[in-house]
Amino acid sequence: MRFVYSFTSNAFAVQNVRKYSLCCPPRGPRTPCGCSAPPPPRCGHEISPNPSCRPSRIPANPCRPVYHHGKDSWKKYRNITFFVAFPIIIVQMLIVSQHEPPHKGECRDYEYMRLRFKKFPWRDGVQTLFHNDHVNHVPGECTPPPLDCDE
Repeated sequence: MRFVYSFTSNAFAVQNVRKYSLCCPPRGPRTPCGCSAPPPPRCGHEISPNPSCRPSRIPANPCRPVYHHGKDSWKKYRNITFFVAFPIIIVQMLIVSQHEPPHKGECRDYEYMRLRFKKFPWRDGVQTLFHNDHVNHVPGECTPPPLDCDE
């Protein structure tokens, strides 16, 4: 947008030079439609305006976004499904099928680990609520740590 600045007797005035949008071409000057005042209504007659005064079609907006709605857009999604999604699912199935469950590791039973002051209200009272027999150890299963003797 370009502005014209004029300085007249300590007054600052800004006048806009451009009279149209950046994306639309300038329009010509507006002309009156040439309508005359409608005649006074008479009984039983319909008043019709001058045909040149009726509203014209609105011109297309050149700034509107263009959406391409193709007839074959479903083919793109079909190809994405068959050539991207299904192969990813198959590869993940192969990875999961070859995965082995973790083995219980070696355990040392230190005095500050797995303290039970009161029995849990489920199962045998020793296992926690989310106990997993394949991974977690129960108190008493572990070997005691080696004695640290300085002698």
